[in-house]
Amino acid sequence: MSHLSLASLLNELARAQRALISEGEFSLSVSSLRAPATLRVIDTASTAGWDFSIHDMQGNEYYREEILDDCAPFRVELEKPRHLTVKGGTVLFLVTEVGFSTYLQKGHPAIQWRLLGLTKPFCSRLRSYSSWHETLECTDVPPTKPPRLLVKESASVSSVPEDTRHWLLADGQSLDYADPLNVIWAMHSFDALCRCVANEIDGTGSTLTFKGPPKLNLKLDTDLQLSASCVALQEFLSLQEAAAWVYENAREAEVKHILLSAEIARSGRANGHVIVYFKEHLASALECAKIAYQMSVSEVTKDMLKALADLRKAVTEETSKATDVTRQSVAAIATSLTIGIGLIAARVNVQVNAYLVSAVMLVAVAYTGISVFSGWTFISIQKKLREEWQPKLYRYLSTEEFSKMVAAPISQAENVFFNVAKFGFSALAVVALGVVLIVFLHTNQPSATLIPSAAVICENPTRPDISLPQSLSRPIQSNHQQ
Repeated sequence: MSHLSLASLLNELARAQRALISEGEFSLSVSSLRAPATLRVIDTASTAGWDFSIHDMQGNEYYREEILDDCAPFRVELEKPRHLTVKGGTVLFLVTEVGFSTYLQKGHPAIQWRLLGLTKPFCSRLRSYSSWHETLECTDVPPTKPPRLLVKESASVSSVPEDTRHWLLADGQSLDYADPLNVIWAMHSFDALCRCVANEIDGTGSTLTFKGPPKLNLKLDTDLQLSASCVALQEFLSLQEAAAWVYENAREAEVKHILLSAEIARSGRANGHVIVYFKEHLASALECAKIAYQMSVSEVTKDMLKALADLRKAVTEETSKATDVTRQSVAAIATSLTIGIGLIAARVNVQVNAYLVSAVMLVAVAYTGISVFSGWTFISIQKKLREEWQPKLYRYLSTEEFSKMVAAPISQAENVFFNVAKFGFSALAVVALGVVLIVFLHTNQPSATLIPSAAVICENPTRPDISLPQSLSRPIQSNHQQ
């Protein structure tokens, strides 16, 4: 409670304009203090266990007993408790309403913001806001189209937020306008989202332009002197709904932004202040924009269906061509394997010229290589064409959808070809090596002479188709005479 008492005191002094507060991540400075206010601050800080130092406007350091109105104004430097601060940018601890507003304006990378005195925790689509001793996790939401790509600015320093997720409430979240910290966030969110739905912002950042036609200019509170009294909760939620509708889908954001800004310009047709104008016309402009978008979608759907049908036909044709290339390669590899096995069988059983066998096998391997190389070249060209034409012809498909509908089916057919070519060439290499070995082994062996056996001759002495050598016929005749 002592920490909360200190925060309440500092917020009270800031609202009464009796102190200037500058808050950092690990410390805060309270300046322009009179003596009584200085004593209240240091007494409350001492009770809370905070380290502090007291200085005057010239930088001279003071002790408690030296604080007098004659030496005022004073500046008190307060150090946040170290056990409640986290280094590394993951968690941001804030004490005062002024510090919270300052960090909302300049931004901070922390996902968890811990606010001392927050009674109603809530989550945006990118951050969580909770009390000092409470942890609130938020659900990650995919990034949307950056508003700076849709809103034209004349100023050198952009006032349009980089990401709308900081300023859009997460699904199921709500605010309590009785909590001052909730109101501060709502007013900053209102200011940021007003800029996100405009077409142009002037150099001063105070005028929002909606092209229409007719053209509309609305004044914006650049000092951010907004409160729950001037921006009701229902008006804030209407702007939340409009901005969420525009930026919920990155691919549709540009079309929706054009439709909403045009309807805003046509609804009132009179320049004025953005708060008053949005209170009267934003809800009706959003309804009209949704109707216009549905009508445009119905027209786009016809063209989309035709484009998808053409794409399906192209994918089918390309898959068929890849299949034909695979079939031709299979036929070439099978033919070469058959020729190779035939050559091996012929060389083993018949005396065939070795050079002729080698030449035939070489022709078969060359034919197969040319067939597979032509197929590989065709598939490589088609793949390169898909990569080059995808961002030009098929931008209406996301990368994931294009991969699922086009790249994946064709890749399956191409993988079949590559597997066939790999295993087929491996088998062909084995057969070709076998042919080479058989050719050289049989070339080095002497040819065998076929001589009829003596047993066959004895059993068939009168066969006219067997003629004996002269050296063997004479002894047989002499034995017959004896």
